[in-house]
Amino acid sequence: VIDKYRLEKLHGKGGLGRIWIARDDRLNRDVALKELHPHQAQRPHARRRFLKEAQVTGQLEHPNIVPVYDLGSRAGDEQPYYTMRFIRGDTMSEAIRRYHDRRKAGDADRLELSRLLRCFLNVCDAIAYAHSRGVVHRDLKPENIILGAFGEVLVLDWGLAKTMGETEE
Repeated sequence: VIDKYRLEKLHGKGGLGRIWIARDDRLNRDVALKELHPHQAQRPHARRRFLKEAQVTGQLEHPNIVPVYDLGSRAGDEQPYYTMRFIRGDTMSEAIRRYHDRRKAGDADRLELSRLLRCFLNVCDAIAYAHSRGVVHRDLKPENIILGAFGEVLVLDWGLAKTMGETEE
């Protein structure tokens, strides 16, 4: 348990952090909770980068950018975490691969390519919005785009984002 969130399942890992599916019992919903890897937790540079990721993502309020719900720190060791919307769906990479497999087999739906292109345009809108706010993603790839079951298209993983005018560490 971290604060008001009950960790249920490790969902993914990256170089800086790991993402859990966590239960927010107060609102009765699942969220994605990102925390620093334990081996990164004592590195001030990693901690600053992690907090910057949470703040940049949280400031980008757009329908196609994953919303940040909460930023906090664990009681006891004060390690930072933040929570985001948990999206059930496939990555854009998985959807593209599936389309091409079906196309090669002659089973592709005629509208499937149009749906993928519409998703791509949603990503373009999200990135244009981020650029208008002076933020460059720098790790945009199909694996960092989630397509939800109900038409959601969300750009994730703003950990390498650069805000224009800021100097690199």
